[in-house]
Amino acid sequence: MMAMGALKLILSAISPASFDLRDMIAMVASGHFPVGPWILLYPRLYNQTPSALEQLKVWSLAAPPGLSSMLLQVSLLFRLPVFAFDVSTAIALYFVGKRMASPVEGMLASLLWFINPYSLFSIELLGVPDVAATFLMVMALWMAISERHFLSGLFLGLGVWVKLFPVLLLPPLLLYAHSRGVRWKSVGWMLCLGLIGLVGYLSWIFPFGAMYLTHYTPVTQPLSFIAGEHAVNGSALWLILFYCLLGFCSKRIRTLLGPLLLTLLVYYALSNPYPQYVIWAMPLMALDVALVSRRRGLLLAFCYALAFVQWFFASSAFLTPSGYSFLMIPLGGANVPWYSQAIGKFLDSPFNRLFVPLVSSGFYASVLVYAADVARSCLNIGAKSE
Repeated sequence: MMAMGALKLILSAISPASFDLRDMIAMVASGHFPVGPWILLYPRLYNQTPSALEQLKVWSLAAPPGLSSMLLQVSLLFRLPVFAFDVSTAIALYFVGKRMASPVEGMLASLLWFINPYSLFSIELLGVPDVAATFLMVMALWMAISERHFLSGLFLGLGVWVKLFPVLLLPPLLLYAHSRGVRWKSVGWMLCLGLIGLVGYLSWIFPFGAMYLTHYTPVTQPLSFIAGEHAVNGSALWLILFYCLLGFCSKRIRTLLGPLLLTLLVYYALSNPYPQYVIWAMPLMALDVALVSRRRGLLLAFCYALAFVQWFFASSAFLTPSGYSFLMIPLGGANVPWYSQAIGKFLDSPFNRLFVPLVSSGFYASVLVYAADVARSCLNIGAKSE
């Protein structure tokens, strides 16, 4: 793990700004200073002197190997906070696995999270704050299985305040607590703290308009799968149906891990997840493989591989004035490396137009297969325990 941590720090320093970081820096440069609790993760944005802004713009547009020692420091500074949350999540996963099974399973879950190449891609290289909410979600799970329901609601509410997605996990938490005979007072605290987190999230989103809820920004996820431009769409009805089925089966489910993981997998099936969104479910999938079913490890690797390829070659590629660019590597313009030219040629090829839909379909199919297997496993565990 130490070697992987060192590699992540090195790549954090030498990687140029991702498209998310470029967008945030462009907002600051245009005079629209971004708000929200996540901004605490980027101390460099607080220094808004003209020279500092110019340096940030230079860094956001620079490409390897054109990063000076000063720009390398800027790159590392932007990614150190998310690296800290990455390490914290690995530590929390160890203790969750230890609590639910044994130290061996806890260590395996921690390794599956930390040494996974996709975590490096979607945390350090993208440099976005989703991992902060993911860490708070894992802490909420840890407190729930430790029967510290107030702290579980507190961590979940903080996660919702930072990033909206943990609110999707509030119904499964409440259903599970109620089915296990938890006192109404404790269930009420979990509900109140979760809703307080939702109010906190909306307090910094709505000053910018409701479009933040249905359009992608570097810090919010589009919720068009719940509501379209004018009315609630069919996906919302499927989500409600899922919660109803979960409530109906809750007495047969003896672990909290399954319902939480199923909820996020259903979300993916109803939406078009950005690459950093996949890390929401990554710690739960790591626990699932380590504690419940080792044979799902191959399916887990297959899901991550398809998710990575989908974003590496497809959705992240966009056209700039100097040519194609995706994520952090420029694919057009002067002095681009050979691998950038090769990827750019592939993006222009007719094969790519056939390749992308196949990969995207495969990713969603793998998510559905994983969800179905988790549901079967949950119900089988419940049947055996009865």
